[in-house]
Amino acid sequence: MAYENLNLRKSNMTFDGSYFYMMDDNGDELIQKLDDGSIAFSYPLNSLLVSAVTSLEYDGINFWSLQNITGGVSIKRWQIENNIVELKDTFNFTPNFSSEAFTVEHYHDTLASGIMASSSVIYLNEYTNMVASGVVLTLGPNSLDQYEEVSVNTISGAQIILASGTQNSYSINDSVNFYNHLWIFNSYGDGTLHKIDAYTGSNIITYSGSEYDNITACTFSTVKGTLPSTVDALVYEKNTNLKYLNVNTMSLYGTMALDNFQPPSTNIKIYDLAIADTNIYRLQKAARYYESNYSWTNYNYVLSTSRRFLDTVSISAYPVILPANGVNTTKITMLVDDQYGDGVWNKPVFFTDDDDVGFITINPAYTDYFFGTGEAITYYKAGVEVATVNIEGTATQYD
Repeated sequence: MAYENLNLRKSNMTFDGSYFYMMDDNGDELIQKLDDGSIAFSYPLNSLLVSAVTSLEYDGINFWSLQNITGGVSIKRWQIENNIVELKDTFNFTPNFSSEAFTVEHYHDTLASGIMASSSVIYLNEYTNMVASGVVLTLGPNSLDQYEEVSVNTISGAQIILASGTQNSYSINDSVNFYNHLWIFNSYGDGTLHKIDAYTGSNIITYSGSEYDNITACTFSTVKGTLPSTVDALVYEKNTNLKYLNVNTMSLYGTMALDNFQPPSTNIKIYDLAIADTNIYRLQKAARYYESNYSWTNYNYVLSTSRRFLDTVSISAYPVILPANGVNTTKITMLVDDQYGDGVWNKPVFFTDDDDVGFITINPAYTDYFFGTGEAITYYKAGVEVATVNIEGTATQYD
């Protein structure tokens, strides 16, 4: 069928920048796929899944799975070792837990200076403020393709003091990866969002409200393309919108319209999310392309982008009635918005009319540059015959 790609049998998916992954409870394996659906590799699990995985996340080192259990949910952390997926941690959340969407807050940094073997102090370039006592840092690879995990003892200013010395030497700008929190959307009752210590499984804080109810997919990402700077965000679907929650301030800084609505009244379910750079991969069993609806037997990704693009336009005139005297004018306003509902600035809008004598005075007119309203303003001068005049405005993504 049209527009199929991954053809996943199960409703979970994550992406590492090169491969897509699905955890299959039928064969107790982690399936690695290319974006055309062909299998690249299959990793056996060292622990039986028992129930289906409803969401899968990848933090750069670990895979995290969400499963439903009696009275609640179970989150498990896995690592690939010698081509086997080893179970590292299990956290069960009961009672009164029901969830389809969770993610792990994770960060990718580099060493601000090189270190020798047996070093117990390291410096990071960017995310020192997100490191805390007990966090595990994964260092590497170094020039010899060596990795290791080290535990953080304390933080002192810019110094990260380790619980024990490193085994290997590392150079400046070698990679450092770590995770700190789990975020779980709980649909039990009226809906809650839980911030969880990812090392102990203990609840740090609970946020309540209908905003967090019936969330079916989320992920964590350092999002690009929405603002001049990147933002560490919990990204989640809500009906036909994708919402960006800044985990540092807990403020909602962006809402993006999605194309997961099928007329007349169906919202297409999103089962899982993954983000790489400005690409947003939505796992679905149906989609809408070019005003046509499609449904699939298996699960496939639908692609969105966080990069701003022209999404909607609307046009109005005031006044709407003019004397046919060849003198009077009406103000024509075209609104050009992106997928976040913000005005697109400095965009040319081309106008046409179907009157032989009347005409558009400014053509093209550009959307405002300074205020970001997305308004392009021009004027139409009346013709000399009594008639209905049709005026159209056109704006395109690429001018």
